[in-house]
Amino acid sequence: MSPPQSQRIREIIRLLDQDRELPTLSPVVEKILRLISDEKVSIKELAEVIQNDVSLSFKILKVVNSAFYGFTREISTLSQAMVILGLSAVKNLALSMSILELYVDGTEGEKGGDDFTVFWERSLFSAVAARRLATEAKYKDGEEAFMASLLQDIGVLVFIKYYPEEYADILKSAKKNAVDISILEDQHFGINHALLGEFLANKWQLPRSLTLPILRHHDPEGITQGQNHEDVEGVEKLTHLVHLSYLISTIFYDEYRPDRLAFLEKQAKKYLNIDRDVIDKLLINLAEEVKEVAKFFGLHLVGTKNYSELLMAANIELGRINLSVEQMNTELVSAKRRAEELAAQLAEANRKLEEMANLDGLTKIFNRRVFENLITREFYRSNRYGHPLSCIMIDLDNFKNVNDSQGHLVGDQVLREVASILDSKLRKSDFLARYGGEEFVVISPEANAKAAAFIAEKLRKAIEEHVFDIEGREIRITISLGVATLTNAMEMEHEEELIQLADRNLYCAKNSGRNRAWTESDTAKLEKNNQPPVEVKATV
Repeated sequence: MSPPQSQRIREIIRLLDQDRELPTLSPVVEKILRLISDEKVSIKELAEVIQNDVSLSFKILKVVNSAFYGFTREISTLSQAMVILGLSAVKNLALSMSILELYVDGTEGEKGGDDFTVFWERSLFSAVAARRLATEAKYKDGEEAFMASLLQDIGVLVFIKYYPEEYADILKSAKKNAVDISILEDQHFGINHALLGEFLANKWQLPRSLTLPILRHHDPEGITQGQNHEDVEGVEKLTHLVHLSYLISTIFYDEYRPDRLAFLEKQAKKYLNIDRDVIDKLLINLAEEVKEVAKFFGLHLVGTKNYSELLMAANIELGRINLSVEQMNTELVSAKRRAEELAAQLAEANRKLEEMANLDGLTKIFNRRVFENLITREFYRSNRYGHPLSCIMIDLDNFKNVNDSQGHLVGDQVLREVASILDSKLRKSDFLARYGGEEFVVISPEANAKAAAFIAEKLRKAIEEHVFDIEGREIRITISLGVATLTNAMEMEHEEELIQLADRNLYCAKNSGRNRAWTESDTAKLEKNNQPPVEVKATV
């Protein structure tokens, strides 16, 4: 039996913090990354560093002289390669080769080895697809697209290293049931490979322009909101390239489904304005190109099929199904219909079970169990990367009076409407949950104290101004809110401390007259004016 998600998240966080046996870049590649960040670095200096690794030097020259680049004359020295390709391209080549070595070494000999071998092959496939897409989309740096796509699933190595048997089962389930693997990871571990990949990329001190595509390659919507990069448009385009390369890999490595191709074409048009015929041409020749690139990098592929083989297999399967259907008698048709009905009932039952597990039955927002998993994950990220994190505790004022005077059915309707109003006023990145009874809680990642206070006041005002019209009866409700924010200046070891601070501030708001939001700045004002602190006690 697997441990609870919150316990599993803490376990993974502990493993990451201890840095035991985590994938690391070679010292030469680390030094290359440091040198590239120095604007004054010369080609000669960088060439001298790379030449210290004979194997890496040989591989770079081999790839540069291959059909991968298609230069008409031979390039015999690293200095020549850097002059022709540029320092950034050579850096990306060196990093890509180091990543491929991590993939191969990290999956060798593990249980479920076949699945894990296909995993790194798939990463190379995505990288080649991204480079092709970059050319079609006129992206400035094809090697950067290659490397970012190669890195997109690097977080999987953490699962492979510490949970090989469990993760082998997850890989098989994702392939068999056509489910996004990050969803299964979240369900099983409470964290997914995109978050772990971001951790490793930050550990290697890669730029944020690369860590963001890794984090958001499954969900690229709104990637640059709130970001302060010099090249916001470039980061957004790179993320879209990586996302599309992931979609292409699902066509070749997961169970074949026609809807995958339709979705890829839709996303390619939406993000990069690439037409369907361009995608078709890219897919037709892609597998052969991947096999050639693998040779240049000294790798042997075992699981890559070309597009025509996939289509042929799909057509054979379709023909077999059609023939079977034609030969069916009335009894078999009836059995098939019954099986479909049972499958639909089972799917609906599973949907309801998932809803029951994650959502509050009355308000249909996240329940307390989900909140505890989310606050654990966000607290870790905030502490790790120095990002602010706010928690807002909310309580309906005098709600007992509503239940006593109007009845619990009316009270339940009020709770449902309050949840709906609160949810509509929050940012897409915020999480709303029912904490218990008439208490709600909001998690606001990336929200500093000022932003959290603004969110809390917006919520308070929305409830105050709303008239609850329930069966012809007009009811007005107010809420009190306690706001707590984790910043670099605060020392907290556990997420419970942040929740307790928000809860304490909620009671301060209740005991200061209700219908208000209480923040740490309110407490600071009392202390500055030498006023006694607000007595914290239970209120109705």
